[in-house]
Amino acid sequence: MNDSTASFALPPVTTMEDTERLHTFLLAAQGDAITIDCGAVERLHGLTAQMLVVAFDLWRRNARQVTILNPSKGFQEGVALLGLSDTLSAEQVIA
Repeated sequence: MNDSTASFALPPVTTMEDTERLHTFLLAAQGDAITIDCGAVERLHGLTAQMLVVAFDLWRRNARQVTILNPSKGFQEGVALLGLSDTLSAEQVIA
């Protein structure tokens, strides 16, 4: 079992290419604890949020740690707008 933590920083506004990079990161980080730095997020893309929800659920089911780091106001507003406050809140993400 690998005890390392993999980190990914979300950009201010995600593009399709950023979402693809997030997907690649998540595939490579399977089995690791992960940290998603949301400090720069100004606007959260729905596809990015959807990918995070699915990934975080998978990590929790596999008893791996998931951490949202520095959730910006833009990230928090995007999460709330998408109705994901209970799913992607920093308090509930750590497994």
